[in-house]
Amino acid sequence: MLSSLIGRVLTVGILTKFNYLETAGALALLFTTSTLFNNALPPLHKEIYIKAVKNKVYNFREIFINYFYPLFLILLFSSFIVCILIRNFLDQFETSFLLNLLIFFYLFSEKIFDEFHRYSLTFKKYFPWNIIGIWRNPVNNIIFFTLIISGKYSEQYIFNFILMMLPISTLSPFLLIIKPFKIWKSLNYYYKLIKNSSFKLPINPPLLKAWLISLSMLLPTYSERIASLTAGSKETSKMYIAVAIFQLITFIIDFQILSNKKAEIIKNKTLKQLLKNSKIFLFSFFIITFVCLGYAFLNISDGLYNNLTSIFTLIILGLSIVLNSLSLIQEQRIFWAKRYKAIFIEMLIISSLLLFSFIFLRFNTLILSIGIISANIARFTISTKIANEY
Repeated sequence: MLSSLIGRVLTVGILTKFNYLETAGALALLFTTSTLFNNALPPLHKEIYIKAVKNKVYNFREIFINYFYPLFLILLFSSFIVCILIRNFLDQFETSFLLNLLIFFYLFSEKIFDEFHRYSLTFKKYFPWNIIGIWRNPVNNIIFFTLIISGKYSEQYIFNFILMMLPISTLSPFLLIIKPFKIWKSLNYYYKLIKNSSFKLPINPPLLKAWLISLSMLLPTYSERIASLTAGSKETSKMYIAVAIFQLITFIIDFQILSNKKAEIIKNKTLKQLLKNSKIFLFSFFIITFVCLGYAFLNISDGLYNNLTSIFTLIILGLSIVLNSLSLIQEQRIFWAKRYKAIFIEMLIISSLLLFSFIFLRFNTLILSIGIISANIARFTISTKIANEY
């Protein structure tokens, strides 16, 4: 999990260090897009996982028909659509069938990795997920680093190679769990299942509520990452790296509060009680200070004005992420109180404020960051008020 957390940041960081800025910027855009894409698809696993974990009952036919098969078809179609849309933003590279194909398979494989990650954590089956994580991140970055320092390859070649290696490293470890003599038998079994079933999207009321809430939370959750992409072409990768490091704040809050104090959240303990002895604010202050000083040191040649503007932007985005994470704790309290409508209405209000910021303030990253933190102040205020009512 740690290698997954820093793997993408390290890839973009290596490219930026060796002045492959167009490739780094394109990957920052693609990595952010794939994260949004993965979270926008319907959570078909939800009901099946709850049933399997609670009742310890596994019906492969039901899982295949209601989960694997519809997800596979949705993924094929949606990956193709997103590939077409995102290709228009990668105008620094020449259009080619190969590039489109690589983007498609990258998006497709990222969702497979995301689902397999969820499956591994839910059922505590870490093989071959550990192999995938090691190959995708440390091993791939060593390969990328070797190619980049050689200086023999163009930016587009490096971009294509990275997009090729990520799906390969994600999908090939599955060969470790495939029994060669049962491949034909398995394919025949899957064919009969598909032949005797009709495609239907198993969206029941609980699943629909979960999907609508997750969709409404997309923009508020990832607004800072999206904002980092609005910096100038030479700054995009640097801002992406800085904001990605800020995600350590979210990671620590998730680990200390949302994971380890789930029972206290369900009992609707106050935010003050949940944060007691957590050292979250001290850690957040350290991360924000570290990122801002590191950014200034590594970009000292950019001049005082540009550095001050970037640092102010990063401070605002860092504080915004802290507010986002604290708001998520309050929303978890609301969720466990089963006030789904309240969360949905709150997210609609905050998403509207953020959408306004991205439409009218996107031409200046500093001004946009002020719009984002204003929306997140509103999010924290509203979520706190609602959570304290129950």
